[in-house]
Amino acid sequence: MPLDLGHPVYEHYTTFKLGVGASVGYYARLLVPLVRKAIADPCCRDWVLTAPPYDAVRAGANLLCEAVDVLLQGSLPTGFESRRIDIRHHPVDPHHPEINRPYRYSSVGWRERRQSREYWHSLTIDEPRFTGRDVIFVNDINVTGAQRDAMRRYFAGFGAASVAWVYIIDVDEAIGRATPELEEAINTSTPLSVEQLAELTAGCGIRVTSQCLHRLLSLDEPDFKSLLTLVGKASREELLRLVRAESRYRAPQFAAKLGLLQRACAHPRASPVAWRMRI
Repeated sequence: MPLDLGHPVYEHYTTFKLGVGASVGYYARLLVPLVRKAIADPCCRDWVLTAPPYDAVRAGANLLCEAVDVLLQGSLPTGFESRRIDIRHHPVDPHHPEINRPYRYSSVGWRERRQSREYWHSLTIDEPRFTGRDVIFVNDINVTGAQRDAMRRYFAGFGAASVAWVYIIDVDEAIGRATPELEEAINTSTPLSVEQLAELTAGCGIRVTSQCLHRLLSLDEPDFKSLLTLVGKASREELLRLVRAESRYRAPQFAAKLGLLQRACAHPRASPVAWRMRI
């Protein structure tokens, strides 16, 4: 800190986190050379591509890993098959204290992040296909190392041969632990109004991410109501489907917003924007 959010690497980051396809593709193209380098390492013999665990709705990092995989398939020898493994986690306990904390993970300190990661790590579903293999872990950002520590233990538990960590932004962990709030600054480096959020997520080139859902549900009540007036009935119903699919939104802290969304779906109103969403 201070962080130069005017640097070109941050230009597409906020929209990438929401799931905008052009932004995901922009970063995937930057990461493919790093992944190729990892694959070319003589010690890397039986590699697999993966990203952080998710419940029902993918995060930006999962879309990024998928896009990297697609680009690799187009550049490797004929007959190459995808080696991507998706890591999933069990549904959350909606009453667990970690789910109901009134903060965003990206804005809290090292100790709180470690505590948070311990809970999420406990939900990660076993994946024995990592045993003995060289893992290439694609993610968007590393700030404090809390998630990397958890995933390192996860892969070690299956006897993975090695792990290569590939990031868009890899912060020096000593700096990240001293100023963890920089992650929130990066995530929101492009300010978006309610109207811009509605317009952006209406585009056909978006796959709404778990971060996008959380951002919408974190709006204050007046803004959330305003957002619901900007979208059509079919789109509100799709948003409701996604929220219901992601187990964390069964937590009490989201009950009021869920109620607003359910009532908006039950009582359609005219609106100028149609949402197009899919997991």
